[in-house]
Amino acid sequence: MKKILILFFPILICCKSANINKSDCYENIKFKEMFFYHVNYIENNIAVSQDSKFRESVIFISNYAPVSLEKIMNYSTTYPIGVFEQDRIKWKEWYEENKCKNIQFKDSLVTPEVYQEW
Repeated sequence: MKKILILFFPILICCKSANINKSDCYENIKFKEMFFYHVNYIENNIAVSQDSKFRESVIFISNYAPVSLEKIMNYSTTYPIGVFEQDRIKWKEWYEENKCKNIQFKDSLVTPEVYQEW
């Protein structure tokens, strides 16, 4: 019986600590929905139309996660697909690192220089 208790006790402690860590995550679901809405919008339209709505999505993402803005500053101010694919990986990593921090929407978004004339 002692052997069972000795084996059971560490398992019980591990399970309790795992539950504690889960409750420490305060993910803002509304932010998550909006963030991935913009990610998906960019993904679905990058090869179709980089219109004003597309730029709004890039601006939204750039206010929270890293965007290779210097590579968008080309002669046509377009977002190259290869650059986007690299950035998308960074965005997902950023979100995973920050999701439990109860990310809040900013009161106003800063428009990157590349899009200030649009």
